[in-house]
Amino acid sequence: MGSLMEFITGKRILIIGLICLLWTLPLFAQGANDLVRANDLFLIGKYAEAKAIVEPILEEDPEYTAAIFLLGKICFKLGNLDKARELIDKAIEKDLGNQEYRDARNEMATFASKLTEASRLYNNSDYEGARKVYQEIIKENPNFVNAYIDLGRVCVRLGDLQTAAENFKTAIEMDPENENFRKEFESLTRRFIQEGTQLIQRKSYPAALEKFKQAASLNPEDPMAHYFMAVVYLEQGDAAAALLSVNRSIELDPEYPKAHLVKGKVLTSMNDIAGAINSLKRAVEIDPQYIDAWKNIGYIYYKTKQYDLAIPAYKEVTKLEPQYASAYANMGAIYLEQKKFSEAVSSLSKAVEFNPRDVASMYRLSQAYNNVGKCEQAKATAQNALKIRPNWAPVLIELGIAERCVGNRTAARQAFQLATRDPKWKAVAEYELKTVQ
Repeated sequence: MGSLMEFITGKRILIIGLICLLWTLPLFAQGANDLVRANDLFLIGKYAEAKAIVEPILEEDPEYTAAIFLLGKICFKLGNLDKARELIDKAIEKDLGNQEYRDARNEMATFASKLTEASRLYNNSDYEGARKVYQEIIKENPNFVNAYIDLGRVCVRLGDLQTAAENFKTAIEMDPENENFRKEFESLTRRFIQEGTQLIQRKSYPAALEKFKQAASLNPEDPMAHYFMAVVYLEQGDAAAALLSVNRSIELDPEYPKAHLVKGKVLTSMNDIAGAINSLKRAVEIDPQYIDAWKNIGYIYYKTKQYDLAIPAYKEVTKLEPQYASAYANMGAIYLEQKKFSEAVSSLSKAVEFNPRDVASMYRLSQAYNNVGKCEQAKATAQNALKIRPNWAPVLIELGIAERCVGNRTAARQAFQLATRDPKWKAVAEYELKTVQ
């Protein structure tokens, strides 16, 4: 009876096992079919699509050796060498006698040796040799993204910046999520720009321009490279080249106020006053506290005698930089021209306070004081001016007027007589001299 029961139980187990086997056979067949399809895709270079098929197979059966091996080959072609070696090693462990697996592993080892050799050549400054090896690596595996970065570095060393840029951009396109690639590329461009700005400070303009051209060659989309090229061209007096460069900079970054300032200066040098003002106004629209732009706006209006527009611009300057002497000096000159003598005294007093050696403002201040009847102040200001620029005729004339005002006719006569020695001012001095004869 016991033997019968054991026989029945064993039979049931066998039946259940057969059922399970029959149940899994379709699944196994499906996995094998999918693997064949993935391998076909691999063979025609559709690596990402092949990977998308193999990974679910391994999720279902992590020990499926053929799938592990194929995924390793896919990872290698996609440029993930470390993951590829890990998978191939795992496949070899599971099937030690499989020569195909070992051949694939040897291929990867040879590839890794080339990487090591290229790195060694680079570190030994054999950049031509390194370039040749990296080019072989890329030809062998075009999806190995790090090789493009390394080749880009080599090309920088060789001065082949255009090829360097192409390789960096290829790497960034292949792996857009890798911020390190992007940052390294940008830092290379910035390095050339930084070196160029240091050369500008030393007034080595040709050398600086070369650095900025290198930066622009490396990354033509960098607005700062074009901006600094414009700065150098402007310093060298090449307005046409400066305009081309600054326009390109603005095209790449319309919100950079310094570029609009440089454009304003370039257009001023080309006598395009309306265009210059428009550019400078754009600069202060972007940054209302951009004092250099306000200074240039005020100066252009001052030089073109648009005084009612110059004064507001200079007032903006003095709000931002309350001790900026030139703004007060030019406002004082405008007020004097407009015969607003009290306002002239106020502005010119500050100009002299903030720049005690501004003899032109001292002259104008003395003139303003004389016109408002403050003769002692006019006299003292003129005397201070003559300490800096002795025997300057226009100041001598203001000194004479001040002396006459306070009743010192002899001193006035002496001042006017000294002023007659300057042919430019002789007629004015002789006219004033007659008033104290």
